Amino acid sequence: MDVEKMKRAITLWNRFSPDFLQVVGIAFLAGYASPIINPNLSPALNSLCTWTLIVTWIFFAFDYFARLSIAEDKKVFVRKNLLDLAVVALPFLPHLRAILALVALTVAWRRNHGTRPQQISTILVIYALATWFVAGLEIAKAERNVLGANIQGVGDGWWWATTTISTVGYGDLYPISTQGRMVGTLVMIMGVALLGAITALIASNLNLTNSEDSAAGTTSNSSSSSLRKVESDLDSLEKRFTELEGKLGKDHR
Repeated sequence: MDVEKMKRAITLWNRFSPDFLQVVGIAFLAGYASPIINPNLSPALNSLCTWTLIVTWIFFAFDYFARLSIAEDKKVFVRKNLLDLAVVALPFLPHLRAILALVALTVAWRRNHGTRPQQISTILVIYALATWFVAGLEIAKAERNVLGANIQGVGDGWWWATTTISTVGYGDLYPISTQGRMVGTLVMIMGVALLGAITALIASNLNLTNSEDSAAGTTSNSSSSSLRKVESDLDSLEKRFTELEGKLGKDHR
């Protein structure tokens, strides 16, 4: 395959890959979550989940390198797509699958169409939901077999994640293991960061709306002035036409 055909193929892939990668991201999350939700999966299903993670990771890697190959400035591309690079570069180790699942799902929706504010809003929603989902799974896995732990299942884990990421923190459920507390620390930091980002987005949208309203008001005033000028010109033309009619009538007599 020559270079031009390869570029056309990659361009075609880039056009249709965002929707496909969204499905791949969900498949990755399913392969990651299933053994945690049901720790008694059969060896065959466990193997299927592992291969699902491997195959979906390959798709993300292919997409990253395909876009990198046609980028005009490779350094700028790498700088602007650090999340995509993280999906490819993170080692495929069990204790990093949570981070990889979170990043993969976020990347899958990051390339959606729409205006910049719409894209940011979508990413924030997906990121918040993915963080909640993954955090609930990770805390349940960390605490499940710990003596004296009060988080024993994914239901408890997701309730704990809800109260923690929202910064409410009821305190009815809490981690006691070192790994669980590390997860808790990360979730608290991410919860504060998400709330700050959402607040900033709302403020930005309000400022944009006010700017648009001001621009619309200015345009409306300008249009009104132009309309009045046109009406004035029409009145002047009508008067001149009447005067000409009068003169023509006198000359005819």
